[in-house]
Amino acid sequence: MAPSQTVSVGNRIIEFHTFTGLVLEEKKWTTTQVSGGGGGYNVGSGHQNPVTITSSTTTHSQFFLRDDAGQERAFEIADFNVAVRQGHRVTVLWGIIQGNPNGPYLAVCNHTTGDLTQSPSGVNALAALPMSTGILLAYIASFFAICLYGLGIVALIILMVQRSGQKKQMLAAVRSAVDSAIAQIKNLK
Repeated sequence: MAPSQTVSVGNRIIEFHTFTGLVLEEKKWTTTQVSGGGGGYNVGSGHQNPVTITSSTTTHSQFFLRDDAGQERAFEIADFNVAVRQGHRVTVLWGIIQGNPNGPYLAVCNHTTGDLTQSPSGVNALAALPMSTGILLAYIASFFAICLYGLGIVALIILMVQRSGQKKQMLAAVRSAVDSAIAQIKNLK
């Protein structure tokens, strides 16, 4: 499927794709992952070790859309509380970094209800900075410099501040591009 819009952000090209159609079928479910650890007897202190249990719940939405040309497409979106039902007209927006086979969902616009659901994690995924070999080698060299002379701390701080600034710039640029693409899909009917 050809991109509906292509933008250049930093040193990468992001292709925005959309699909608009009527909802044919939809379903929603949740999954919960539970993990725990600890417990047992601590011989040194003579006390029981505390037990920790954590859980996380993920909401999944699956729906099928048919566009005006009769093409059907299935979407399964996790952690993206989408409210759609059969007969609603919906547009899905996702972004792909050029050269990758797929990318994260960014927004779902329900034209029937006027609701727009966005994914901050999708925007963050598109704005993630790649780790070049040069940067990786600089981190490794800085680590060894800490071990030898302590000078690596300065180098690590400089690297982290630089990457943080680059990340903020990339995130702002991607957010702006996504907002522009969302403005376009809001006008679809």
